[in-house]
Amino acid sequence: MRFHRTFTFTIGAAALLAVAACGSNGVYGSSGSGGSSGSNAGSSGPTLKIISPAAGASVTTPFTLKVASNEKIGPTSTGEDHVHLYIDGSSSYQVVTSTTAKVGNLSPGKHTLIVSLRNADHSPAGATAKVTVDVTAGSGGTPGSSPSSGGGGYGY
Repeated sequence: MRFHRTFTFTIGAAALLAVAACGSNGVYGSSGSGGSSGSNAGSSGPTLKIISPAAGASVTTPFTLKVASNEKIGPTSTGEDHVHLYIDGSSSYQVVTSTTAKVGNLSPGKHTLIVSLRNADHSPAGATAKVTVDVTAGSGGTPGSSPSSGGGGYGY
């Protein structure tokens, strides 16, 4: 009988730890992405980096965002991971299904681009990165309102 209680307690504790470890860290997925490196840099988990533009770069719109991941990126219909691109902290995002996306219609000034690696079902895959750029010229307009060349625009 004692073995049964100890075994039940151990299984319960393990389940509680597993649930706590799987919790979401907000709209952008996992927390703690500094600069352009993925939040899991140095670990064996999923990674995501912004290759270009570089942090603090001066850009004109439209420009190309390039990302890199140790996970295969593709259309959600294939079951592969994809990226959500958020601009200036908006809860709206652009779905990016390749390693490049066209970013357009940003007004002149500083803008923060946040990318979040996502599973095919849009749940966080555990890696994010961000970069701030200075738009010096371009088409102007609403941040992020241009559809992506690598995805399906905002939403699902």
